[in-house]
Amino acid sequence: MIRRADNNDFRELAALFRQKSMTLGTLLGVYYIVKFCLFPLSFRSGLAGMLFIALTLLVPFVAWRMVKRFQMEKMPEGMPFVTAWTFALRIFFFASLLVAVAHYVYFAFLDGGALAQAYTDNLAQLRETSIEGVTDQLTWQNQLDAFEKTFESVAALKPIQLVMELLVNNLFWGSIAALFIALFTKHPKSFNP
Repeated sequence: MIRRADNNDFRELAALFRQKSMTLGTLLGVYYIVKFCLFPLSFRSGLAGMLFIALTLLVPFVAWRMVKRFQMEKMPEGMPFVTAWTFALRIFFFASLLVAVAHYVYFAFLDGGALAQAYTDNLAQLRETSIEGVTDQLTWQNQLDAFEKTFESVAALKPIQLVMELLVNNLFWGSIAALFIALFTKHPKSFNP
């Protein structure tokens, strides 16, 4: 248990933060990978789609529990906001790196255009069905055309480009989640040494 970090303990604390953020980031990365495995399945199964969405919405809570558990074990008197934010940010960074490797393996070697085909099939089904309650069918068709153009630009990306887009996306949302995680982590009542 670390009560106070003076100059001698600072290196030990920094090494502990680095090691624990890598370990917890790896665990969160495995969670991301399991969650990502449900994404291609969600085009065939509604249950997989709902599970994917539920697991996605739980990511900030899982990361908060990781930070909170570390704080309770190593800094029971509280973790300053900047420390909690940096720690959570590191967890998301390492998790994003790990899932980026899984994304690359999937899109470069396993997908073979199956995901693009599933999107195209779903879009074709939407075009064939008449949506009741839509007052302006022309607007609906224009929205579908815009969606199709957006999808075509995404489908034209090479696997590494797609992975980089997903990596930036994960880092962006992880940095936002890290702010909220730091806000909901117990902070020391006094910062006096």
